[in-house]
Amino acid sequence: MESIAQPTSQRFQVSLSRGLGLFDVTMIGVGAMIGAGIFGLTGIAAGEAGPVGLLLAFFLNGVVTSLTGLTYAELGAAYPQAGGGYAWVKEGLARIFGFYAGWISWFSHSVACSLYAVLFGTFFAELIEMAGISFGDEVIIFGLNGEQVAVKAFAVLVALGFVIINVRGSSETGLVGNIITGFKVVVLGLLVLFGLKAMLNIPNWADNFLRDPGPLPHGIGGVILGMGLTFVAFEGYEIIAQSGEEVKSPERNVPRAIFLAIGIVVVVYLAVAFVSV
Repeated sequence: MESIAQPTSQRFQVSLSRGLGLFDVTMIGVGAMIGAGIFGLTGIAAGEAGPVGLLLAFFLNGVVTSLTGLTYAELGAAYPQAGGGYAWVKEGLARIFGFYAGWISWFSHSVACSLYAVLFGTFFAELIEMAGISFGDEVIIFGLNGEQVAVKAFAVLVALGFVIINVRGSSETGLVGNIITGFKVVVLGLLVLFGLKAMLNIPNWADNFLRDPGPLPHGIGGVILGMGLTFVAFEGYEIIAQSGEEVKSPERNVPRAIFLAIGIVVVVYLAVAFVSV
């Protein structure tokens, strides 16, 4: 009998190893969500939404992102493969729509990661200057002073560092992700702890939520603007679904991890916003 040649896609199928447990994949989602948004945008959002409006903005963003999370949880359990939304669109619609979905996803993650990298560079440069080290602001390179060049350099270095870690494999990425995520949660937890301790020494701490210009200085419009400013801080849980091909028992662990990540992050954001006000 003559053998019938199979298409290349059927002869060669690349699959990833399922080495990520529920804790690992949840930490990947939490780590991706807790980023520069909570560190750099909280004050800006509070100025627009007001002290009470800031809490409302974070809570409502949690509700909105949970509705999207339902979709990711359902599809991530039904189609546990690498690619997430790109793979689902390619499966359900014409291939050209999968092409569009893939590039839009890549672009949105690039914008978010660029924000995180630049804010990391900004904070790191400020930390170095607080230690008494100057970058020589009188030196101008391509129209940028010394501090601005340092910020861009730190941003590029940290981005390249994470690219190298991801290229090495899922186990290395999971380990580093767990360490960094744990560190961020500890830092924010200490901020909340010491913030609550400081509030105990202020009998009229509640006045901070009511003083002029009021709890909602710009009304519901300010709350919506605050939601828009901080919604980028809720991006990241979709990476759990994109990692579906590397997750153990994905039909069970992917939905659990998505909602665990969203729940943890919403609680952390509300606590940080509360003590910050």
